[in-house]
Amino acid sequence: MDLLRRKSFSIGLGIFAAVAAGSLVAGQTIQAPATQNKPRALQDAAAETTGSVPPSTDAVKPVDAAKPAEAPKPSSADQNSANTSQSSETPAPLQLSPAEQKAAEAKAALDRLLAEASALKASYEDYKRGRSKTPVSLSAFRSMELRLMMAAAADPTNTKAREMAGAMRMAQFEILRPSVQIAAIANRQLYAHAMAERMRDDGMQVEVSGRDNSIVRFVSPQMTKQMAMQLADSAKISEQAKSLQFSRVVFSNGRRSWTYNVRRGRFR
Repeated sequence: MDLLRRKSFSIGLGIFAAVAAGSLVAGQTIQAPATQNKPRALQDAAAETTGSVPPSTDAVKPVDAAKPAEAPKPSSADQNSANTSQSSETPAPLQLSPAEQKAAEAKAALDRLLAEASALKASYEDYKRGRSKTPVSLSAFRSMELRLMMAAAADPTNTKAREMAGAMRMAQFEILRPSVQIAAIANRQLYAHAMAERMRDDGMQVEVSGRDNSIVRFVSPQMTKQMAMQLADSAKISEQAKSLQFSRVVFSNGRRSWTYNVRRGRFR
């Protein structure tokens, strides 16, 4: 009876051990297919998720080259001191004295005046050569001449202003030349008439001839060289002939003649 109990107890322990072992095996067997039996979409998503995770760059990141140390930024006090040193190195503008300032202003005014005179002269040259149809008035040259003469009078060493004033005067002569020539021709004619009226009682005839009435003749039957020389001196004919720009004064008796050269101031 005891032996039967022992055999039954041994058989029970064996069955219990077998059942326990079967349970463990069954649990492992059941869990493995659970993973294998997952849906295909979930497995693919898991694979994609696993593949999309980038590897850690800390392991493969190369060591950066040693960067040069940056220079420390200057402080505002250092910048102010640098600006102050730069400004101190820049030379200050020269201060002119009142006399120097006045001289500089006078020079600038003279330069402007000379520039205006040069432009006026250039305009006249263009008109004279046919490059321009705008004439230059006589009053413009006269006004410019007076201004230049005032500048030259203020500074006797100012030769530029004096020379330019002479150029303005010559331009006036050129403009007036036709009128002056006409007036000179008429004045010579009037002089001959006046002298003829004055010497009519002495039997003297006075007339003009030559181009532009440039020759005046005194004709008398009693004319001699001595009379001609005395007449030239006493009546101041030589001076009047020079002022009227005669070229020659001829004294004649109809057979002989003696000519006074006005430019040379002598008889021949």
